Amino acid sequence: MTAMTPVNVLVIFASRSGRTETLALAAAVGAVQARANIRLRRLPGSLASASHNEILARMQREYVPPASADAIWADAVIIAVDGKLAGVSMDSEGATAYGRQAAAATRPPML
Repeated sequence: MTAMTPVNVLVIFASRSGRTETLALAAAVGAVQARANIRLRRLPGSLASASHNEILARMQREYVPPASADAIWADAVIIAVDGKLAGVSMDSEGATAYGRQAAAATRPPML
């Protein structure tokens, strides 16, 4: 049996309240389910309302911003902004399926 070629998926998101973070995490899970390597990165500079300060502070501690090395490393990039993944509104289940599909579609065919 031939080993599958690893696929590298970069998931970039912008989130203030954690809603878009949830979609990004779900997409990352889907990519991992498709046997991809992932990097999860949060865009810096998002301002939060007072009710979201704790969530924003946690995300600033837990995620690093994307770097040019991430783009070079990635075979596929998934972007989540404003509660949408790849420009489409979806729930976490749909985001997981999208991540799985993106990783699988990027994998080169086995010879």
